[in-house]
Amino acid sequence: MIRNTLTNTKNATFAVIVPHPDPRLQGFPHPKATGFFVSSEGYFVTARHVLEKSESDKTIHNETEISLANPEKTASHIDGISIVRDWPDCDLVLLKANWEKNKSKVAFQGKTGFDFLEVDFNVIAEGTPVYAFGYPLPEFRILGNEKLTLGFHFFCPRVTSAILSSHYDYIRPMRRTGGFPKFYIIDKALNYGNSGGPIIVQETGKVVSVCVRFQPVIIRQDRETAITVPSLYGITSSLKN
Repeated sequence: MIRNTLTNTKNATFAVIVPHPDPRLQGFPHPKATGFFVSSEGYFVTARHVLEKSESDKTIHNETEISLANPEKTASHIDGISIVRDWPDCDLVLLKANWEKNKSKVAFQGKTGFDFLEVDFNVIAEGTPVYAFGYPLPEFRILGNEKLTLGFHFFCPRVTSAILSSHYDYIRPMRRTGGFPKFYIIDKALNYGNSGGPIIVQETGKVVSVCVRFQPVIIRQDRETAITVPSLYGITSSLKN
């Protein structure tokens, strides 16, 4: 089932590139996470925290500092990005890539627009098979000397099958959230770098939500110490937001 739509998913899904936060790395662009096109005109969705400058600085990078790359396509680096709108409460952001500035690149020859994923705004039932695609656990290395410095990107594309486990991140005591689901919880904890990537219904190939985080579990070691580890579950923000 996944194989029927995976090619289009790969074509529409890109790694998000932003300046590295470590000042010693001179602001070199590095792959931080994942995102995907939702229209041929260039509208692009990712998680907002992907574009934040640091955990303490919640402002997002300047448009000129953001680019996209699809490592499975030759010469697919995309610039000319603009920020359309962001939704901090939902951890979502909408970008737009300028087709005119990118259409002459080798990866887009013969095309009239960007490959994209169709959004399904229906409420998807719990238990529905879905899958994720993205670029988790990217690596970034710098080599060089005083005269020349080079940065290298290493990508790990991954497909992950799952089911929709719940419509709720959590249910507050005495109050159940009504209306459309703000979250689709999946029964797989995705890795760093999957953030911003699509969650796709296996049967239709349509995207319903965006990976935003995993659900941590605190395991107490003794009376004074504890460790935090990912649980089985991934938290994804519904595009109905």
